[in-house]
Amino acid sequence: MNLAGVDLNLLVVFDALMVERNTTRAGERIGMSQPAVSKALNRLRHLCKDDLFIRCAEGMKPTPRAIELAMPVQQALQELSNALEPNVFDPATDARVFRILTNDLITRLMMPAVMERLDKIAPSIELHLFPDVSNALNRVEKNEVDMALITHGPLSDPFESEVLIEASESVVLMREGHPLSEGELTLDRLTDARHVVVTRADTDDSVIDSYYERYNIPRRIGITITQVIAGPAIVAASDLVMLVPRRLAAYQASFQNVVYREVPKEMPSFDLNVSMIWHNRLTANPAHRWLRELLSDVAKEHPKYSSREYSQ
Repeated sequence: MNLAGVDLNLLVVFDALMVERNTTRAGERIGMSQPAVSKALNRLRHLCKDDLFIRCAEGMKPTPRAIELAMPVQQALQELSNALEPNVFDPATDARVFRILTNDLITRLMMPAVMERLDKIAPSIELHLFPDVSNALNRVEKNEVDMALITHGPLSDPFESEVLIEASESVVLMREGHPLSEGELTLDRLTDARHVVVTRADTDDSVIDSYYERYNIPRRIGITITQVIAGPAIVAASDLVMLVPRRLAAYQASFQNVVYREVPKEMPSFDLNVSMIWHNRLTANPAHRWLRELLSDVAKEHPKYSSREYSQ
């Protein structure tokens, strides 16, 4: 195909349609009207000699040919964008929006310190956080987000990663004066207490639930929630307890009437690693590299929280 006769804007429309599967939303994504998107789609169909997208009840369903084209087109657009961007990124003056996929726990643990830094060194940088971490790798690959800050296992191409929070072991969070805050915290005493259970909004499962099931550890459930940051307030006002990363427990105990204890000796080790994950097409991007370095620096800082950990 002679590229001299190809309008590269058509590829931008194609990429937006692959992400949104809707002509109106695709137009909003790239600043075009719905009729203009439809017109561009007709030109794409003629160029590729394929329908590319079929209208259905769920929106615009890509054809096999469109699915085949999706990744090469996306990578080509990203490489072109990287090539046209300045080689130097100046956070003090440059404006940029970064899209980050993460959960409320990482938002609570990291974003106060991140925004404190941005206020001082990068006042024109804007962060958009997306809390739904389901299909995280797929969304990173589709360029819907710039990166994901999540708990995940080993990865391979085209993804790269860096561990931000390593082995944040879990502790038992409870209110001040809770019966479990005194005496030896045995497994029987812990499992007899009522628990706050945290699950994802799109499933009844959670990492901690899987841990209890894997080791056949019983417990009494008092309430199930979908946002971990709501848990400490519930714990502070009741006799419920919850298993949380030590870093979150230390943060909450610095201003809330909660304390935390080591898990019973009978419980197997339960650690959580949080990784920063991105597509390798962005590895050399100056702005993206700057943000990765900032997040890495913030994650390495130890929280300056007053500890209210009760020993056994």
